[in-house]
Amino acid sequence: MVDGCVMGIDIASGSPLSRTQRPKYALVVIDPRGKVVYESIEAPLHRVIRVAWEYRVKRIGIDNVFELAPSSRGVAKVLSLLPTDVELYQVTLNKGVFEDIRSLASRIGIELKSKPRPVYTAYIAALLAMKGIGTPVKAVEYRTKIIVSRARSVGSGGSSAQRYARGMRTAVLRVVREIKDSLDRASLNYDLVFKRGRGGLERAVFIVYAPREALSGIVKPFRGNDVVVSIRPEYSRIVLFDEEYRQRKFVVVGIDPGIETGLAVLDLSMRPVLLTSARELDRASIINMVFRVGIPVLVATDKNPAPDAVKKIASTLGVPLYVPPRSLSVSEKEQLIEWLRRRTRCGVKVSTTHERDALAAAVRALRVYERKFSEIERKLGELGIDVDVDEAKLMLIRGRSVDEVVEHAIRQHLEELGYCKREQPSVVIEERREEDSVDRRIRSLESRLEELIREREALREEVKRLRKEVEDLSFELRFSTRAEVDKDTVKDRVVSELRERVKTLSQSLESAKARIAELRNELARAIDVIERLSIGDLEALPKVSRLSLDELSEVEEVAVAKGALFVDREELDLDAIERVRELGIVLLMRSCSDEVKRQLWLKSVAVDCGYDPEYATPRHVLVKRGTISQAIDRARSALRSFLEELERQRRRELSLEKLKKLIEEYRQSLLDEGKTLRRGT
Repeated sequence: MVDGCVMGIDIASGSPLSRTQRPKYALVVIDPRGKVVYESIEAPLHRVIRVAWEYRVKRIGIDNVFELAPSSRGVAKVLSLLPTDVELYQVTLNKGVFEDIRSLASRIGIELKSKPRPVYTAYIAALLAMKGIGTPVKAVEYRTKIIVSRARSVGSGGSSAQRYARGMRTAVLRVVREIKDSLDRASLNYDLVFKRGRGGLERAVFIVYAPREALSGIVKPFRGNDVVVSIRPEYSRIVLFDEEYRQRKFVVVGIDPGIETGLAVLDLSMRPVLLTSARELDRASIINMVFRVGIPVLVATDKNPAPDAVKKIASTLGVPLYVPPRSLSVSEKEQLIEWLRRRTRCGVKVSTTHERDALAAAVRALRVYERKFSEIERKLGELGIDVDVDEAKLMLIRGRSVDEVVEHAIRQHLEELGYCKREQPSVVIEERREEDSVDRRIRSLESRLEELIREREALREEVKRLRKEVEDLSFELRFSTRAEVDKDTVKDRVVSELRERVKTLSQSLESAKARIAELRNELARAIDVIERLSIGDLEALPKVSRLSLDELSEVEEVAVAKGALFVDREELDLDAIERVRELGIVLLMRSCSDEVKRQLWLKSVAVDCGYDPEYATPRHVLVKRGTISQAIDRARSALRSFLEELERQRRRELSLEKLKKLIEEYRQSLLDEGKTLRRGT
């Protein structure tokens, strides 16, 4: 189990490969008891990182690490932004084999009938990571940069500006000297790159070959009027152990440091897998070479006391260091290498004395465990148990006795045969039915309420930080040089800068207070809506931004059930209007022109304009209970009145046409009679 919170994440939308649609993640944080303490359906990557810091997450589970970034270097950069003690697990990769999330869920007592939603996948990933299921993702070749620079740009100016610039360069030089002394006292390995300037240094960068936590209490970030010190960890790439080292080969590393460094790597069966030497090999290069051929479990040296460089490498790898009782002589080293040749029956070619010393150190360390290795191989062979011998040897190196290792192997074998099963906590995820739109909105409002509360707390912390910055300005006196500048000039400049800083902080504080007040109003409104929903004072109505077939299809079932649909904008598609007429849905709108209303009525679609909801979301509006049915009645009554008036008008037009026709017929009959009379005379 993990002593702290565990986070599970799963990509919900977007892609790290897309430049237009950045990925968003489903995010779940659980405490050591498995209780969910934070949940977000869609969170951008910067929020994932913030939540990891806020809850001091110890482990993160994900089904594919490349959902964080499209490349190994990108994932390494994301890791550098997380707390340094966070462990990242790809839970779907186990011993070089990918497993489906559903089969993994069944291993911890979760039964899924279909593919889970992203937030459930994140929850399952968190549980799997808590139990150590999956493959840890390690960042290798890590180092930490300490950047010392001027606090501001001087710009163009006269002699005073030049004096200020020299003062800042001198301050940078003093800080660099103090940091250098601190790193030397802590025996940390580093490189220093700097840019000179008149009277001091313009900028300097320490490249420290140690993790960020190793600098705790030695160097801390600082910002003053003259100098800025920032600390940034760097990772060049990541390693998925089971992806690159599927055989899980454990190795012992012998090192002979110096101008030319010797490096020897043996597996636990004493077979050489790497023997080399090179000039100016740094710590990162050595670690990288070792990880390419196996997983180190022991570092060895041929000298007593052990060189500092070897101690640092063992500490960085997190493995024990073997130091012989006394430094090995040349004859002893030659005897150890000859013994290795006879035992493994392989011709080991040693090119330099550094390779010889490194190889002898590794052989000497393994010979300490030779008797126990032979005993464990014999006992496991007698039992006929099919287990990984290297795993058993690793347990011996880590301090287990032979009997304990044998008992562990027997227990594993019995579990595989089914005689004893490891108890798994029963976790049941009930299949949830699809709640109606109002319930979903309540959950969304509750989630928004939690986010607003956290944002308010973050703003409070920002106010505290700004106040502390004012206090930290006094530290700049420690790094400033005032002897070259007139005291009155310094005083005036400092007072002016402090006033400007106080003014800026006051404005930031006022802005934060205004934002807090705005969030409180929004929070109060959200609480009021939730209470009114819970007592039934409000009801939900489906909403579309414009009337089109695409948007109508998403809310069609709910709209038919309600008998009405709210349209936000006066944009109507003819095909959608025809579909609304077929469904018999009434349209409700905030406002609409007489022409739009007439066109809808001519299509036999009832519409009620001037309908103003109390609360609106992207897909629903919330209105007082009973107003929907009233609006439907008004709309249908107005439609009936329009159609009746249209029918009356049509009848009047028909009567007028009939009268005109009778008059024409009468005129024609008179003309016919006149013609007849003329022919008779």
